[in-house]
Amino acid sequence: MESRFMQITRWTDETGADLEKIENLLLSVHNDEQSDTSTGYVNWSIEKQFEHNKTEVFNGKKVKYNLFTFSVDQIPAGLGLDDDSVSKKTGFIILYEINGKVKYIIDKNSGALTLIRKMLFYTGKGEVIKSSLPFTADKFVWMISKIYSGENVLEGGSEFLENLTISTIRGFKGDTEDSLTTISAEGESVMNIISTLSFLIESKNLNQINIDFAYRTHTNIGVTLNNRNTVFLSEDRYTGELIQNNTYYERVAKIILLLYTEIIPIVIQNYQNDVDLNMWNQSKCIEFLQNVANELSKKVASRIEDLRARPEQLSLTLA
Repeated sequence: MESRFMQITRWTDETGADLEKIENLLLSVHNDEQSDTSTGYVNWSIEKQFEHNKTEVFNGKKVKYNLFTFSVDQIPAGLGLDDDSVSKKTGFIILYEINGKVKYIIDKNSGALTLIRKMLFYTGKGEVIKSSLPFTADKFVWMISKIYSGENVLEGGSEFLENLTISTIRGFKGDTEDSLTTISAEGESVMNIISTLSFLIESKNLNQINIDFAYRTHTNIGVTLNNRNTVFLSEDRYTGELIQNNTYYERVAKIILLLYTEIIPIVIQNYQNDVDLNMWNQSKCIEFLQNVANELSKKVASRIEDLRARPEQLSLTLA
């Protein structure tokens, strides 16, 4: 069964407003906007999901947060509400305050900034900026090398963090050398498939990785990371303590905050540590890919021998 993923992006509020002020803006009346020259937004509904703001400690820092659901009808310029092209935008936005700054995590990428600005009545420049995630092809190859070599436990590195396990690489995507074809490899045993190993060698630019982590009391957190500052979280792959005694939105908020404040920082710091110690560099990457090439040659040779020994595998039965 294919996993359901929610696409999430993170943004930072640069106006200096605190959590309470932003919550008041969200819960204010949002009047309908319709125009002949710009997209219209009507029938706003924004609901606070936790009666009282929640406070928890992530990565040694106190984080105050809440989650709001929203829906709005988006109308193309010059059209009416009854037009077929009107679309209803629904989703959630997590507000959290950390180190005196408010950040947003919304389950949207395309159009996310406009929705946030509309919800907050912002009209100026630079009031909300996208938070970047420094994921690159090199980091993805490094992660694959970690699980390939069995060194898949990443150190927490501080008293506030625990070790993080890369449990499974479920798949990855990238461009082949000619940049004309995009190839993806998916599946739980992805590291053992001939075509996958071949793809890893051919790929010019890995741009996405589908991965399972285990962390603290969370036995499985399934995410897809890419080089476009977007995270995809698998709702149905999660297993761990949050399954019990939490509402759906309580669970979602805690997993997402854990992902951004602890799990992703651990991955990035471990990569940087390996780079700083010369345990990962261009020559180490080439060495890893050479090992993959050798493994690929062995698997291909083994497959050919198997076909020679049992040629009936190549027989075709015509109906």
